[in-house]
Amino acid sequence: MKIFFKHKLLTLYILLNLVAGIFMVLNRSNFVFNLQSIYALGVYPIQSATKSVSRAFVYLYTSITDIFTLQTQVQVLRDRIAELSGAALEYEQLSAENERLRGLLNEAPTDEYPLEYAEIVSKDPQNFYTTIVINKGSANGIVVGMPVISYQNGYKGLVGKVVEVRRYNSRVLSLVDQRSQISVMLESSRTTGIMVGQSPKSTQTHLQYIDLQMDVEEGERIVTSGMGGVFPKGILVGNIFKVEKKNYGLFHDLYVEPAVNFSTLENVYVIKKVPDQEIIMLANEEDTEANANGETK
Repeated sequence: MKIFFKHKLLTLYILLNLVAGIFMVLNRSNFVFNLQSIYALGVYPIQSATKSVSRAFVYLYTSITDIFTLQTQVQVLRDRIAELSGAALEYEQLSAENERLRGLLNEAPTDEYPLEYAEIVSKDPQNFYTTIVINKGSANGIVVGMPVISYQNGYKGLVGKVVEVRRYNSRVLSLVDQRSQISVMLESSRTTGIMVGQSPKSTQTHLQYIDLQMDVEEGERIVTSGMGGVFPKGILVGNIFKVEKKNYGLFHDLYVEPAVNFSTLENVYVIKKVPDQEIIMLANEEDTEANANGETK
């Protein structure tokens, strides 16, 4: 037993010396064999590949997130552009309305009678604008028979007269309506006549009772005569655009283009001139007598 134990120690001693000799040889050949080298050769490539895949997934996720973020931002910008476009359009409309109202203030006529500004709330183009509804009524001092004008391009143009009044609205009979009869005169010669509307047949009016001996030219201006107790004198009515020459009869056949463009008319002024009822009554009596004498003959 003691001999076996001695041989065992000898064997261990020899193995230790052998291992020490091997390390000495390896050390002299500058070769370092350690766990780090094994890790570098085996584990690092796998870890590197894993990191590359991880980076790719992170980049892909980030890109998708950025796309959704950009889409959201683009939609916000589109909404903002639409909002600004609407605001710009509204600004242009308000600017145009402001300029129009400034023009009205600058061109507002000075008249011997008070004026009431009114906006048109209804008109019928299918009937050649025979009647017009405005947004002023008895609450504003409007009464039946008051003249209505429009002030455009530096002159007063006749629109018609008030024929019906409510509290906050009134109806205006335009001068082109066939029921309209207005005492007018040629501005140059001061010859008077009666202008009668022709609507719904036409937007022009028919000027009657101008003496055939009078020299009348196309383009001549027609103004109110001031007779009849309704319309003040000198309001522009229109211009003669057609003269029918006659070799017989007593009077010219004249046709007048109104000064007011009813298709673009948006606002008017009511002249607060209360109609002279006595003059109107006397004129009506004369018409009645004339009609009666005509029927008698």
